[in-house]
Amino acid sequence: MAGTTPRSGSDGLRGGRRPRKLVVPDVTGLALADAQIVLTQAGFALATPRFVQSYEPIDTVVTQLPARGMLVDSDMPIELQISKASWVRFLPQIYQVTSTDQNDLLLNYLWIFQQIHESVTHRVDNMHKLFRPLEAEAGFLPWLSSWIALHLEDDWPEEVKRRWLRHAPALYNIRGTKRALEQLLEIYTGTRPTIFENEWPEGAFRVEVSSVIGESSTILPPMNLNNCFVVELPMSPTTVTDEQLIRIHRVIRAEKPAHCNYFLRFAEQDKDSDWGPFMVIGDEDGM
Repeated sequence: MAGTTPRSGSDGLRGGRRPRKLVVPDVTGLALADAQIVLTQAGFALATPRFVQSYEPIDTVVTQLPARGMLVDSDMPIELQISKASWVRFLPQIYQVTSTDQNDLLLNYLWIFQQIHESVTHRVDNMHKLFRPLEAEAGFLPWLSSWIALHLEDDWPEEVKRRWLRHAPALYNIRGTKRALEQLLEIYTGTRPTIFENEWPEGAFRVEVSSVIGESSTILPPMNLNNCFVVELPMSPTTVTDEQLIRIHRVIRAEKPAHCNYFLRFAEQDKDSDWGPFMVIGDEDGM
């Protein structure tokens, strides 16, 4: 039947996934800020406040839509009616007497400007939170990172972005050191790496150190171990995507001293299979 055919796109499945069903919590009687926290912890987006006149304390939730206990989609908008004192009280008394009904045109007209004014006032009063990585709005994080010349990837989890911003200024004092690189990689990967200074992987080809091809032949430049280090991550390479691997290298290159060379390896990889020689010079079966 045509009336029972499921619709796709914006009217049906959104992005190929059906929204979760959640139970609306009871936020009536709570302050607006506390009610928003309860709703976000329950899985809903921030609710839309609507001002109404009430004898309840200012900024208290008087009514919520949908009501508590209802099973709704997680993306369903929530409306909270908030107790406020209308600007009608500043008008001549004749307007105050005729504007006691919630459906009054003048009362609802003033609510528009009052809500816009309070939204701006709230942003100004809480402007100090914009400069705190753990409290700033998610959309403000890239702009905040530009202050300290820090690049945030768009698809990083929000928690990683906030931790990165929080620790980055303190790490500038020790930038370029082993400790700073370890902490930055731990923030990004969630595991603490091991850095071996003045080392290079065994079996690596080094001209005039472990192999010599003539007097004028050069395949790779000589490696000075004083300027080399190895970064070992305690994870399997199969758990790291190509994009993550590129970003790990990007973090290391951005934080290491410019004159140093590094090598990245994983603690759980098979060294025998990965480090076996692919070309042996002078071998009877090789070249």
